[in-house]
Amino acid sequence: MRRYLLRFLAVLLCVGGLSPGGAQAGQAFTAEMADAANGFLRTLGPAADKARFAFTDDERFDWHFTPRRRDGVAIRDMDDTQRSALKRLMRTTLSSPGILKAEAIMALEAVLAEIEGSSLSYRDPENYLISTFGTPGTFPWGWRLEGHHLSINVTVSTKTDVSITPTFMGTNPARIPSGPRAGQRVQYDEFIIALRLVRSLSAEQKTRATISDRSLGSLVAGPGRGGAPEKKQGLAVSEMSRAQRVLLTQLISAYVGIARDRIGLPYMKLVEAGMDETSFAWAGPVSEVEPFYYRIHGPRILIEFDNSQGGGNHIHSLWRDPENDFGRDDLHRHYKNAPLAHGHKP
Repeated sequence: MRRYLLRFLAVLLCVGGLSPGGAQAGQAFTAEMADAANGFLRTLGPAADKARFAFTDDERFDWHFTPRRRDGVAIRDMDDTQRSALKRLMRTTLSSPGILKAEAIMALEAVLAEIEGSSLSYRDPENYLISTFGTPGTFPWGWRLEGHHLSINVTVSTKTDVSITPTFMGTNPARIPSGPRAGQRVQYDEFIIALRLVRSLSAEQKTRATISDRSLGSLVAGPGRGGAPEKKQGLAVSEMSRAQRVLLTQLISAYVGIARDRIGLPYMKLVEAGMDETSFAWAGPVSEVEPFYYRIHGPRILIEFDNSQGGGNHIHSLWRDPENDFGRDDLHRHYKNAPLAHGHKP
């Protein structure tokens, strides 16, 4: 994550966001994504029909993070060639740490099955599905990776515009309680940097940041609950010290850093541009062993983290872009008129 943060700071010094090569490099980047997506679909043969949806299909917006039936092609049904093609598609969109985190979340299903005493047919580490929307390379198009505690929604609106929000990542157990991986946290940065930030606040700052003395118990902007809250709550970032703002940027980078640099670094410039209009809210005790919740809310960023279930050992986290979930703002610019006719939803 430190490497990602340093690269972000370097990009702030560059003109044009994408470096070097600007729009031309961006076009090559999305062409690589489309080639990988089409290559993956070809490996599926007749089964590719299960993964294909129209870009205008309501399925594109039907994202969830619970263990339920899903449409698409499951990893458990893929052979080695198909899995290799999927990994290539993931590399065109996600960073190496992002891929590792996604795979670690999937692997937690086996840990959870052992804790619960349930079967791997229910807690299946390979019950994660891939869906594509539209025709890769014909704009707009997109793809999704989704299963229990993981939903990454990719929209490629133009040759240079890519969004991967909403993105949900969760971990249960948040801290593995026993076995060879005892003590490990898949979402360590999201957890510990937030605690460092809130512990750095003065008493007055903490009072302004705190919106409840108990964890909220759920995400405010989860599936089916709409977008960002209408009002920002908590402590304004403009009232933070420079050191606290660095911690906040590190915390945001823990989420955005799952994206490949071509997506994440230009996006972080948008987040930074609205930082003085951003707020940080906290609910619950400041404790590593008790439930707590936090929210980061700005013009182009909405992050929620809830660690309420399992006695504070079950994380739900969400990264959304209030202006550009599912490529909404990019599609507005792309179509100019009647975006709803092209699969856009508010």
